[in-house]
Amino acid sequence: MLELMQHIAVRCAPARAVLMGLAVVGATIAAISLVAFEAADGDLVLFPALVVLLWAVLGVVFIDLFARIPRLPEAGGGWRRWMRGLLRRLYWLFAMGFLILGLVAVDVSFSIAREWLNDRVPIGHGN
Repeated sequence: MLELMQHIAVRCAPARAVLMGLAVVGATIAAISLVAFEAADGDLVLFPALVVLLWAVLGVVFIDLFARIPRLPEAGGGWRRWMRGLLRRLYWLFAMGFLILGLVAVDVSFSIAREWLNDRVPIGHGN
């Protein structure tokens, strides 16, 4: 699984600059919507900006974390073999944590989208 995650991260590495740009744009739009708009009007801009920010940051973290994973330890390496094995086990923990974080991000995105759609429903037509 670590090799698959590394392969995906390396393939997505050219998109890192675009994701960083999207994160900056999302953060800027979110900040502007908090300062410049009234509550209801700002939410229409704030919620999509937060989702863009969330996924852009998650993508950058994924690329940065999994682009360079240590190789499997070779036989007879002594101290270096032990350290490389320990580091690989640490990456397994990172991978499990990142998968859980991804599931949380999906749930948060759906919650934000649901709130955003509820704000757009005219009064008297919602539940």
